[in-house]
Amino acid sequence: MKQISTQRHQLAEGPFWSQAEQALYWVDIPACQVWRWHQASNETQHWTLPKKVSAVFTTQSDRLLVALSDEIAYLDKTTGELEHLCDLDTDIAGNRSNDAKCDPNGVLWVGTMDDAEKVASGRLWKITPEGKKTLMLEGIGIANTLAWDESRERFYFGDSMTRKIHAFPYPEFYDVRQQKPFFEVKEGIGADGSCIDSDDCLWNANWDGARVVRYSPDGDVLQTIELPFSKPTCCVFGGENGMTLFITSASVATSDEALANQPLAGHVVAIDLTKMNIAGAPSQPFAGA
Repeated sequence: MKQISTQRHQLAEGPFWSQAEQALYWVDIPACQVWRWHQASNETQHWTLPKKVSAVFTTQSDRLLVALSDEIAYLDKTTGELEHLCDLDTDIAGNRSNDAKCDPNGVLWVGTMDDAEKVASGRLWKITPEGKKTLMLEGIGIANTLAWDESRERFYFGDSMTRKIHAFPYPEFYDVRQQKPFFEVKEGIGADGSCIDSDDCLWNANWDGARVVRYSPDGDVLQTIELPFSKPTCCVFGGENGMTLFITSASVATSDEALANQPLAGHVVAIDLTKMNIAGAPSQPFAGA
């Protein structure tokens, strides 16, 4: 296991692997920061934004796309300037963006949540490169896990408040939350962010579970990787051969005593899966420029 980040984050999230840059991006939500680690140079850089930021994506130009608390915007990596694309949940006080991913067509899907985690006021939006947004779901507690299995026409999406991940039909989409979930984690654990490997197995970060779990397309547990921190938040495949699993984590809501025993809590780490012969595709950039 290799430490990637240079400092302990409060809530590192949204790892994004850029194959073109051979670099990993991620965010620290409450710190309002976007981070980048370049694999060849082992150097990091970051941008501090005026609002909380929950996700970051490369685009068809050199700009980045970021999911801010109440809007989607482009970020100029040179100047740090933001260009507004569309609003998010400005009609619901207290809501902010959370997990977000681009689908196989480069269209953005972004989930929102009540920042205080008290009410299920979150939504799921689909946003085109032109900034047109479509409401897909409502009544979400903590939006997490967005991943696509094209071969099975599935879109995985979850709610950490209910501890459930569901397999929605894709590209035909309708609400299946009243049906049996793809999987449900036990009480006390949060089903956080996920990614898919080349065998269409889903890897999920278990918040307060200190592990990432690999599920088969049938929902069976295939592998479990125990981690040296209690709150992994998300994972993504990357590296030159796609066999590195990058994992973000959090240090929030953890006692000082626990943090003393978890020196990697709040850090971003990398695990080489070459010996397991497991790889995954790089992250999907946003289709806009």
